[in-house]
Amino acid sequence: MIEVLVNDVTLEGMRRVKVVSDVAPVSYPLPEESIVRTWSDDLLGLQYLEANWPCREAIQIRCEGRKATREMVLWKLAPGERVSQALKEALGVYAMRFKAFPAYAFLRKLPSTIENGFEAEEMCLFEAEWVPAGCIAICEGEHYGLEAMALQK
Repeated sequence: MIEVLVNDVTLEGMRRVKVVSDVAPVSYPLPEESIVRTWSDDLLGLQYLEANWPCREAIQIRCEGRKATREMVLWKLAPGERVSQALKEALGVYAMRFKAFPAYAFLRKLPSTIENGFEAEEMCLFEAEWVPAGCIAICEGEHYGLEAMALQK
């Protein structure tokens, strides 16, 4: 038996999975860049696996001021990774998942050289407090959080 206890994305933009199994070793499909920790409870005869890796996939996100969640691609930037390169990579993930191209990219803090509404890779970039630090969220359609921005001007 293999049971997934936790499978979520942290506020830091890391995918987190915790699995328990009565079979050793615990087998669970993980990306190469995973940080993995395993341990066993001999008394109960259970094996545990805990893994974390940078989220670079389509997930459900609840945007600021919205009741419902929306599916978008969240891309955790690697140390030293350029935003421009991350946008290209995230766009590829988005296109594969949704068979469409995104219109918007959101970062908690934009690079100092660009302003809200800057266009890159045919997406408009905006700052948004709901995006985990060090991540980019891309989507199409509605202007997530832009209504509030317009009211502030």
